[in-house]
Amino acid sequence: MKITEIVIRPVDIPRKDSAGVWRHSYKVLSNVYVAIHTDEGVSGFGEAAPIGAYFGETQETAVEVLRKYFAPLLIGKDPLNIRQRMNELDRVLPRNPCAKASIDIALHDIKGKALGVPVWSLLGGRSQTNIPLTFVVGLDVVDKMLDRALAGQKTGYSTIKVKGGRDIRQDIETLTALRRGMGTDGPWLRLDANTGYNNSPETWRYAGEFEPLKVILLEQPFPIEEWDALRALRNRIRTPILLDESMQSGWALQQLARSPEGFVANIKIQIVGGLLKAAQLVDAAQQFRIPVMIGSHRESHVSNTASIHLASIISKLDYTCDQRYAFAVAPEADVVEDSPRLDMPSVAVPEKPGLGITVNWQKTEPLALATYNVK
Repeated sequence: MKITEIVIRPVDIPRKDSAGVWRHSYKVLSNVYVAIHTDEGVSGFGEAAPIGAYFGETQETAVEVLRKYFAPLLIGKDPLNIRQRMNELDRVLPRNPCAKASIDIALHDIKGKALGVPVWSLLGGRSQTNIPLTFVVGLDVVDKMLDRALAGQKTGYSTIKVKGGRDIRQDIETLTALRRGMGTDGPWLRLDANTGYNNSPETWRYAGEFEPLKVILLEQPFPIEEWDALRALRNRIRTPILLDESMQSGWALQQLARSPEGFVANIKIQIVGGLLKAAQLVDAAQQFRIPVMIGSHRESHVSNTASIHLASIISKLDYTCDQRYAFAVAPEADVVEDSPRLDMPSVAVPEKPGLGITVNWQKTEPLALATYNVK
């Protein structure tokens, strides 16, 4: 089997509603869809979901890297040798993980279809058949955030993730209002600071107030490489710290493994460059007895489904996963005809070959900003 064509299609995917994080709010997912075709009629689909503000990779840079560097290198190559293909991309450009993730996901889709097995089987087999999900509440006025949190509670979610990071004192006030509204026996709260806190007296003054609010995890309070501050905070509070933006590579896992107590690793396909590397990090974290959850980027159902396969290989899921962002895609923009259901507190892991979904490529055309065919 040989790769004969790669189609690169930057798309603007509308959401059902706007989502707020401390940096900004967004109504559109500016992603990139990729289709890889072979000489045996088997095609695979992938997705890049870059976020320039956190990782320096944008839709524009992903497209240029894919069409000028990665796609030409892959034409005529064997798509089933995923490790070799991804090593070749790493030698050309050492970073650009979201662009690489789109290729990696499509290659896994092809291989699973060619062999007649789901992607999770290619990753060594699954331990989970259903993945528990987190309900997400974006930044807004407190009353609206409470209404959304109550909707998640009513549906049965065990963990409500709340976006924050603008100001720790304000975040404590928001969490207090949510806990009061949901009750002391309500779902766990999880605060995602998205690297927003500074290593300042105010942070240290209020950090101890998370625990009484039944906060299960404090996600990425400090910027990516502030490991000393992260460890100092870990030593000061009893709430475990979830490392998200910091978990970009094997080097990051090495830093975590030196002193893993009180930390949880949030591993994302888009951040690390695809399923191959993400699965390696999952396995390594489990060897070091580091709790792992699988996060989701600003991705639609294509990459999100790949993340569900990845979550299924975790031996013990101590925390709910974030495979629900694709649920926010506007129905008319959903190009996957049989995507996993994301409207309940857990999602079933796909059983069909490859990603286990059907991508309606024609339906991506109205979302496309351009189309590039590399042969």
